[in-house]
Amino acid sequence: MKIKVEFLSLPNVVKMIGSKTVELDFSGATTVNDLIQAVAAKYGRNVQKFLLDENGQLDMSLSVALNQQEWIRHGQMDRPLQDGDRVTIMILAAGG
Repeated sequence: MKIKVEFLSLPNVVKMIGSKTVELDFSGATTVNDLIQAVAAKYGRNVQKFLLDENGQLDMSLSVALNQQEWIRHGQMDRPLQDGDRVTIMILAAGG
């Protein structure tokens, strides 16, 4: 199963990975949390520091969107993914 991951408003992560979008291949059932953990493991400790908190969970400053249609809340990280899904990881900034 192939999942696309897009990084928005995370220039340091994009610089470390070398691209705004990557595609990961999974051989079985995968959740949003599995995907986040796989990205952190694949791209090393510096990316892991940006994505995960001290407990190894998605950092609270980050948000996740599925297929540019649905927000995945931090309590919904066990949401199953399907082949071809696009997961966007971003930091949301407020201002005016």
